[in-house]
Amino acid sequence: MKKLLSVCAVLCFMSITAFAGPFSKMNLLLNNVPEEQAQKYLDNLASDLGNIMTGGSFSASAAFGVSGIDLHLKVNYNKITNEIMEAEDIHELYVPMLTGGIRLTEELDILAKYGYLQDTNIYGGGLRYLVFEGKDFVIPSISVHGMYTLINADDGENKLDGNNLGLGATATFNLPIVTPYIGVGWDKTIANPKSSNKQGLEGSYEGFGYYAGVSISAIVINGTVGISVYDGYVSYTFGLSSAF
Repeated sequence: MKKLLSVCAVLCFMSITAFAGPFSKMNLLLNNVPEEQAQKYLDNLASDLGNIMTGGSFSASAAFGVSGIDLHLKVNYNKITNEIMEAEDIHELYVPMLTGGIRLTEELDILAKYGYLQDTNIYGGGLRYLVFEGKDFVIPSISVHGMYTLINADDGENKLDGNNLGLGATATFNLPIVTPYIGVGWDKTIANPKSSNKQGLEGSYEGFGYYAGVSISAIVINGTVGISVYDGYVSYTFGLSSAF
């Protein structure tokens, strides 16, 4: 477990140092291309931002402790394909994310998350509802969730706002120690540049995706590994969680 904590800490450090300033070339790139080309760049950016912002939203139905609070420290790995981040020679991104939930009733949870990159904040909230509680591996628990996420980047003269609405359904297979889950989701992402001569444009992207993962429980500490695929783009999530 100490090794897993160390890996998470190293990846968080890498995300803040090696991949700093992902939007620092945005104005330069957008200012020097026609509007049609800038629109394409922003739509591609919205696609990658969608993967970044939905990362960490998907997981097995939470195993809440006595307090009804569940916390996760996650690191999301994303392959970068948009021109704005690639202009800064960024081709992959590790994003540290703190996610959590509060159990209101046996069926309803409040969800929240916060992530950070240099000069960029990611935060969101939502709800998860347990539709059906399964009893064994053959009959899984079914839950649905909705999450609204905002991103705000303020990298000197380069400023960007974005938002993402994600909806999903998850099947959790209730096994001791190891808890696998699978799911399907839909999301829509908007990217609004607040600087450059193209700040009147708006990038957008929406799509369906699939995700799967496993949670491994050890007393009050859980390890999680997840993978999501949206329109052929793969993202990974690694994390630790604790139920109090």
